[in-house]
Amino acid sequence: MTPSRAPLNEQLEHLRLLGASELVDKLLAALGRDHDPVKAGWELPDIWLHGGELIDAGELRLEVVPTPGHTKGHMVFHDPTAGLLFAGDHVLPTITPSIGFEPVLSPNALGDFLASLATVRARPEARLLPAHGSVTDSVHRRVDELVAHHGKRLDETLAAIERGAMSAYDVAAQLTWTRRERTLDELDPFNQMLAITETAAHLQLLAAQNRLTYDDVDGLRCYRAA
Repeated sequence: MTPSRAPLNEQLEHLRLLGASELVDKLLAALGRDHDPVKAGWELPDIWLHGGELIDAGELRLEVVPTPGHTKGHMVFHDPTAGLLFAGDHVLPTITPSIGFEPVLSPNALGDFLASLATVRARPEARLLPAHGSVTDSVHRRVDELVAHHGKRLDETLAAIERGAMSAYDVAAQLTWTRRERTLDELDPFNQMLAITETAAHLQLLAAQNRLTYDDVDGLRCYRAA
């Protein structure tokens, strides 16, 4: 961390670009400008993994598989012989990992995530050992569910733009959130931030697919159907 760098500065400025300036003001009021999400102190890893390494762990032999998307540096650990995948936050059994909110912003986080799901789907089937939730029998089945979910979400996001929504905030306000289908206003400020940044990730993938276009106008990213 650079001492002079304001914590969450990039994320909050990105939220303003997405049309959520009022939410940024609420977050700053709640957290304070000196809020530091890593002030507890994190140490650098002893070694860096790049993918393809084999790690012996007792009777297991784990292959390191890079899976960027939820975060740029995310990895999963797969033992094809034992049929186990330690999936971290990449594949979760009942929820989807947040996409688009991390210290270093990605230009196409959802595209990265879907590509990583395809990488895992192409590997031998395994039991899913996630960071959150219960162990389940099939990684492949859950990957298929996640791909279908984001495909539906992409269509819903584009439909909101076609109805006249302009910013990521506008789109997020038209969608529902969580399995309880809550509106954006029903979420607390932190989860509103996650909802809007995830909406932006869907919009960026739609732009990469040439299904919509955008311009930055007076500090606001404005989307329109292609």
